[in-house]
Amino acid sequence: MERITEDQINRLVRFVRDRIPDPASLQGEARLTATALRVAADRQIFAVRFHRTAPPANGATTDVAAAAWNLLVALAGIWHDHPEFPADAAKATFEFDCDAPL
Repeated sequence: MERITEDQINRLVRFVRDRIPDPASLQGEARLTATALRVAADRQIFAVRFHRTAPPANGATTDVAAAAWNLLVALAGIWHDHPEFPADAAKATFEFDCDAPL
Protein backbone atom coordinates (compact mmCIF):
# COMPACT_ATOMS: atom_id res chain seq x y z
CA MET A 1 0.00 0.00 0.00
CA GLU A 2 2.94 2.34 0.46
CA ARG A 3 3.30 2.76 -3.29
CA ILE A 4 -0.29 3.98 -3.61
CA THR A 5 -0.39 7.75 -3.11
CA GLU A 6 -3.14 9.81 -1.51
CA ASP A 7 -3.72 11.40 -4.91
CA GLN A 8 -4.31 7.99 -6.49
CA ILE A 9 -6.70 7.04 -3.70
CA ASN A 10 -8.61 10.31 -4.05
CA ARG A 11 -8.88 10.01 -7.84
CA LEU A 12 -10.10 6.42 -7.70
CA VAL A 13 -12.58 7.24 -4.92
CA ARG A 14 -13.98 10.19 -6.90
CA PHE A 15 -14.20 8.09 -10.04
CA VAL A 16 -16.10 5.26 -8.33
CA ARG A 17 -18.43 7.58 -6.40
CA ASP A 18 -19.20 9.58 -9.56
CA ARG A 19 -20.22 6.40 -11.42
CA ILE A 20 -22.71 5.15 -8.82
CA PRO A 21 -26.08 6.84 -9.26
CA ASP A 22 -27.96 8.32 -6.31
CA PRO A 23 -30.30 5.55 -5.12
CA ALA A 24 -32.96 8.11 -4.17
CA SER A 25 -33.41 8.98 -7.85
CA LEU A 26 -34.08 5.34 -8.80
CA GLN A 27 -36.79 2.77 -8.22
CA GLY A 28 -37.06 -0.97 -7.81
CA GLU A 29 -34.13 -3.19 -8.71
CA ALA A 30 -32.03 -0.26 -9.92
CA ARG A 31 -32.38 1.41 -6.51
CA LEU A 32 -31.31 -1.77 -4.71
CA THR A 33 -28.34 -2.22 -7.03
CA ALA A 34 -27.18 1.38 -6.61
CA THR A 35 -27.55 1.12 -2.84
CA ALA A 36 -25.53 -2.11 -2.73
CA LEU A 37 -22.78 -0.63 -4.92
CA ARG A 38 -22.61 2.50 -2.77
CA VAL A 39 -22.40 0.48 0.47
CA ALA A 40 -19.71 -1.80 -0.97
CA ALA A 41 -17.67 1.12 -2.28
CA ASP A 42 -18.00 3.16 0.91
CA ARG A 43 -16.87 0.24 3.07
CA GLN A 44 -13.77 -0.30 0.96
CA ILE A 45 -13.00 3.42 0.91
CA PHE A 46 -13.35 3.62 4.67
CA ALA A 47 -11.16 0.55 5.19
CA VAL A 48 -8.42 1.88 2.91
CA ARG A 49 -8.37 5.28 4.59
CA PHE A 50 -8.63 3.92 8.12
CA HIS A 51 -5.95 1.28 7.78
CA ARG A 52 -3.54 3.60 5.97
CA THR A 53 -3.62 5.98 8.94
CA ALA A 54 -3.78 3.37 11.72
CA PRO A 55 -0.58 2.76 13.66
CA PRO A 56 1.12 -0.41 12.41
CA ALA A 57 0.28 -3.00 15.06
CA ASN A 58 1.08 -5.97 12.85
CA GLY A 59 0.88 -7.13 9.25
CA ALA A 60 -2.90 -7.41 9.47
CA THR A 61 -3.30 -3.64 9.09
CA THR A 62 -1.44 -3.68 5.78
CA ASP A 63 -3.29 -6.83 4.71
CA VAL A 64 -6.69 -5.27 5.33
CA ALA A 65 -5.74 -2.04 3.58
CA ALA A 66 -4.38 -3.93 0.57
CA ALA A 67 -7.43 -6.19 0.39
CA ALA A 68 -9.79 -3.20 0.62
CA TRP A 69 -7.80 -1.36 -2.06
CA ASN A 70 -7.86 -4.39 -4.35
CA LEU A 71 -11.66 -4.67 -3.95
CA LEU A 72 -12.05 -0.96 -4.70
CA VAL A 73 -9.89 -1.35 -7.82
CA ALA A 74 -12.03 -4.32 -8.88
CA LEU A 75 -15.18 -2.26 -8.36
CA ALA A 76 -13.73 0.59 -10.44
CA GLY A 77 -12.95 -1.98 -13.13
CA ILE A 78 -16.66 -2.19 -13.88
CA TRP A 79 -16.17 1.09 -15.73
CA HIS A 80 -12.72 0.38 -17.22
CA ASP A 81 -13.91 1.51 -20.66
CA HIS A 82 -14.99 4.91 -19.36
CA PRO A 83 -12.88 7.75 -20.83
CA GLU A 84 -12.14 9.13 -17.34
CA PHE A 85 -11.01 5.77 -15.92
CA PRO A 86 -7.90 6.53 -13.79
CA ALA A 87 -5.78 3.63 -15.01
CA ASP A 88 -2.63 4.91 -13.30
CA ALA A 89 -4.49 5.01 -9.97
CA ALA A 90 -6.27 1.68 -10.40
CA LYS A 91 -3.37 -0.58 -9.53
CA ALA A 92 -3.98 -3.75 -7.55
CA THR A 93 -1.44 -4.37 -4.81
CA PHE A 94 -1.88 -8.03 -3.84
CA GLU A 95 0.29 -7.41 -0.77
CA PHE A 96 -1.83 -9.51 1.58
CA ASP A 97 -0.66 -12.86 2.85
CA CYS A 98 -2.53 -15.55 0.92
CA ASP A 99 -1.36 -18.21 3.40
CA ALA A 100 -3.16 -16.50 6.26
CA PRO A 101 -6.29 -14.79 4.91
CA LEU A 102 -8.32 -12.70 7.30
